[in-house]
Amino acid sequence: MKTIHAYVLKEMFPSFLLSVSLLTLLFMVNKVFLYLDLVLSNKVSLGQTLFLYLSLLPFILSLTIPMAMMVGTLLSFGRLSSDMEVTAFKSGGGHLFHLIAPILFLGVGMTALMLFFNDRIMPEAKFFFKKTEFDIVRNKADVAIRENVFIDQFEGHQFIIGRKDPSGTLSDIKVFDHWAPGATVQTTLARTGSVSTDQKNYQVFFDLRDGVMSWANSNFHTYNRLFFDRYTIRLKLEGRIPGSNDLKKDYEEMDLPEIRRSIGTETDPERIDHLRAEFQKRLALPFACLILPWFCAPLGLWLRSKGFMGFVLGLILIFLYYLMFIFGQTMSNEGRLSPFLGLWGANLVLGAGGFLVYFLAVTERPLFRRRATGKQ
Repeated sequence: MKTIHAYVLKEMFPSFLLSVSLLTLLFMVNKVFLYLDLVLSNKVSLGQTLFLYLSLLPFILSLTIPMAMMVGTLLSFGRLSSDMEVTAFKSGGGHLFHLIAPILFLGVGMTALMLFFNDRIMPEAKFFFKKTEFDIVRNKADVAIRENVFIDQFEGHQFIIGRKDPSGTLSDIKVFDHWAPGATVQTTLARTGSVSTDQKNYQVFFDLRDGVMSWANSNFHTYNRLFFDRYTIRLKLEGRIPGSNDLKKDYEEMDLPEIRRSIGTETDPERIDHLRAEFQKRLALPFACLILPWFCAPLGLWLRSKGFMGFVLGLILIFLYYLMFIFGQTMSNEGRLSPFLGLWGANLVLGAGGFLVYFLAVTERPLFRRRATGKQ
């Protein structure tokens, strides 16, 4: 039986490695042009840009490894079934569970590894990304300014820039200022503007020209407008913190003990919902490395999907899984659903589905036979 287990794992590993490589490359390539623009247009150093780019890798791996476990299992078991190796194994008195067992043991090992990875490595990488981005923006603030993008990196101010010239001149500028919680938003429109940085004092200045400022006064029930030729906004980066070592961690950059402590001390109900959802997310995603192979192993035996069709089917299942996962996460963040049900719902559905497909595969019920052989 050890020979069978070794053979199944040997069949699984190439598909898994190929899947994780292709999926990770797909995610990383999506960001290449954005970071190339930092080097070519904003003259950010290649070293800083490379560090910033590579710090995305742990977060991407936390998603692509469970995906690759699903696709790799589906491809390997589809090939075993389509090449009649499963039939030969069963004719020799073997049970299908002995074929699936080594994949489940691998899933347990990958789950333990990803629990550590998501708890320690991924949040540290996200915090490193935040510190590197802060250093870049602090030294060259116009890196954060992009056309037709809602910009909210600066405390108390939010921007939309219609156009950014290569020279750094901005035009068609909209600024939304939030002076205090509950206060009305002050809106500023300007024809042109520019950004300058005082690196010595860690100050960033947004110079606006030829514009109008509008705000409502709820106490006197008035609406005010002020036209200006030039208006300078002093921007604050993380509250004008003088060094990136003093940056505060957000919930996505905390490890599990830090999230648990924050839940106990936080008073904002909305933030508590986000913290609880993040805590369950860090646990649910690693267990997908076990749940998804459990669902896909008997499914691969059933459908006999291999090669390109197996990969396409795997992508469809990935889409459905993460659609359920993201829906549950959104509902949990909004407080409409318990974080446990929201973040574990996709795992529970596919876990239960795995038992159903396994039962059909083992018992070779008519539904399974029609799908597997095409007979009526």
